[in-house]
Amino acid sequence: MIKMTPGLYRAVTMVALPVASLYLMWRSRKQPAYREYWDERFAWGTYPLRSDKPRVWIHAVSVGETNAAKPLLESMLKAWPDCDVLLTHMTPTGREAGERLVRLAPDRIRQCYLPYDAPYAVEKFFRQTRPTLGVIMETEVWPNVMREAQRLGIPVVLANARESEKSRRQAEKVIGVMRPAFESFAAVLAQSKEDEERLRSLGARNITVCGSVKFDIRPDASQTAAALDWKTAIPKPVILIASTRDGEERDFAAALAKRRDLLRRALVLLVPRHPQRFDEVDGILREAGLHVCRRSAISAPEAISDDVDVLLGDSMGEMSFYCALGAMTVMGGSFGDYGSQNVIEPAMAGTPVVVGPSIFNFEKIIRDGLKAGAMVQSASADEALEQCSRWIDEPAELEAAARNATVFAEEWSGATARMMKVLEDLWQTARKRESRMS
Repeated sequence: MIKMTPGLYRAVTMVALPVASLYLMWRSRKQPAYREYWDERFAWGTYPLRSDKPRVWIHAVSVGETNAAKPLLESMLKAWPDCDVLLTHMTPTGREAGERLVRLAPDRIRQCYLPYDAPYAVEKFFRQTRPTLGVIMETEVWPNVMREAQRLGIPVVLANARESEKSRRQAEKVIGVMRPAFESFAAVLAQSKEDEERLRSLGARNITVCGSVKFDIRPDASQTAAALDWKTAIPKPVILIASTRDGEERDFAAALAKRRDLLRRALVLLVPRHPQRFDEVDGILREAGLHVCRRSAISAPEAISDDVDVLLGDSMGEMSFYCALGAMTVMGGSFGDYGSQNVIEPAMAGTPVVVGPSIFNFEKIIRDGLKAGAMVQSASADEALEQCSRWIDEPAELEAAARNATVFAEEWSGATARMMKVLEDLWQTARKRESRMS
């Protein structure tokens, strides 16, 4: 077996660019937005040029990382009023979520895709954008990006950092490439002690355990208010099945089709993780014999007829609404081999969460949530629905679990302030360095 070295990796990234083109075309069959902005992905055009202001570069690969960046971004805009921000992504849905962040300060925030990790592309990206400080959210570590940033003396921080055991094992297979990348971070702001240990084993240094900024994301007030109005109008409790992934919807559809008693007593709200799968999921639910109503087709709860089994959440940017509408949440991504999606948002909304067996992306948080009585773990979709049925039968138990979820979420808050303390020191040092060089 050929050992992957930094030099070999740089060569492979150049050779792999045609494969990346084919990948984009393949993804664009279901998601046409992948055909857009190829000039940014392959460094064919011009990136947002830096003005005379100091610049913070925040990289948030997709939707989850982009949403997690919001508390940090808001703090940076307030703490550093003379800075501008460059927000980069890797997926169209991440870029779309980022457009909502741009609206926080449209005169100060720019957007683009981060190019693929080829040496010429990342060199051009940094030469044109010239960030003072870089912040990469959660898990996105690109060796050539880190090498070029280090060469230019740009401090880069891995913020809200998490590293599952599965990801650590994958990185160890190419440790000769990944260790220099992890070693080059100016600071790593980890979510938990377990993340710290795994990141340190890969070469990361200057690690501070801060918790997760996702606990500092406050639900959208207008969406929460709208959800409360809907709750009043809907005569049954709502079971939210959130952020489902490929394969999970079929399991839940089959389990729901067998539980007509549950469907008579509750309305199921199912929200797929990826918008390009909305039509596919609609078909899966209908094939199982379920009566489906789509969120995009209605503007008021009165439009949901009594015989509707499943409300399909086929809209973007309404997760605060969906979480507040649910009386309980079953978390997608944890019933397939995906490591779970974000359990924090429903907990912030005060709803207890049922998770499946696959939790490696949020293991520490979920383990603590289980101990706190804010979450329950089930082995299958059918078992998760059985738990929901039990909560409907035992409202006092549901109310206690909801209180536990609220307390749990509040106890985990404060990560943004802890991260900003580290970032402030790095920002001031980087500003002084730029002043000396100018």
